[in-house]
Amino acid sequence: MKKFALSFILLAAAFTLISCQIVITSPTAPPEEEDNGQDAAIELLLTEQAATIESLTTQVAETSVPMPTETEIIPDATDIIPEAIEIPLYAGEFVVIESGGLVFKLPTEVADNALVSAIEADYPDEGWPEFALPARRMVSFSGYSIQNHFHTPAIYVYPLEELQLGGQIGAVTAAALQALLGDPAFNLQLEADLPFLPPFNAAQVLHVLEQRLESEHNSGIRYLTLYSQAFVGVDNYNIFYTYQGISADGRYYIAAILPINSDLLSNEELTQTELETISADYVAYLTSMTDLIRADGGVSLTPTLAALDSMMMSLTVID
Repeated sequence: MKKFALSFILLAAAFTLISCQIVITSPTAPPEEEDNGQDAAIELLLTEQAATIESLTTQVAETSVPMPTETEIIPDATDIIPEAIEIPLYAGEFVVIESGGLVFKLPTEVADNALVSAIEADYPDEGWPEFALPARRMVSFSGYSIQNHFHTPAIYVYPLEELQLGGQIGAVTAAALQALLGDPAFNLQLEADLPFLPPFNAAQVLHVLEQRLESEHNSGIRYLTLYSQAFVGVDNYNIFYTYQGISADGRYYIAAILPINSDLLSNEELTQTELETISADYVAYLTSMTDLIRADGGVSLTPTLAALDSMMMSLTVID
């Protein structure tokens, strides 16, 4: 496992087959244009990412995911291998959302309300078949606490078997997550790229505050991340919280994209001059920003990690 590796474009499994293309599963702003001057570096990074994905997929065991008791997680910046720590559940105010066959507790500090809708399966002949995903449910929010962000907050629930049978990115990602969850010694911090759905036409630039989350309802990982096709600043406009998990009955893959802000980060995107400055040693810049966020342990985040973790661990599929 590597401690850190920079990614500038899509998940490697897809880009070994195709050029940039996205299947849009929720409204988002258009991605940035790729910097043509980065071609040589990108070729090297793609080779490294492909090896990482291949090693993950070979680890998949035909075993069910454990169904532990519900816990809350405290991020610990000093942990080399983050472990789940049992503490009292989130004590803030929340409303119970029951919609579209899903039930979860929505903290009032996260959003005012939420609604579940059905999304039809992607058609492989419309776009790139590698990106096609099965029919899924999507949780959309009203009154979400952060409005000015690149991403629209959403939670997706995919039928796991259909992801696996469909092959391509959905199957590779599910296999990677199952391998990770089945290996307690798997070091989230040292992995170059962590499992993520839905696929973007960009790649994982960094991940931080990685943590395993387990409850009676589901089991997975959460982390903060951002995606880009080129040099981008670590700021409140781009960074977001994600949860990637499997339901306790092993039937569903759960994925969340939830905007988050930190008091440590700027609310404005970097200027062109600033981008040129950090591009001189982009890896060092990303390392310094990751260390800054990790040392804070999530204390400066809005919504809080406790609220978002609690919401994701409470999510139950009832049909």
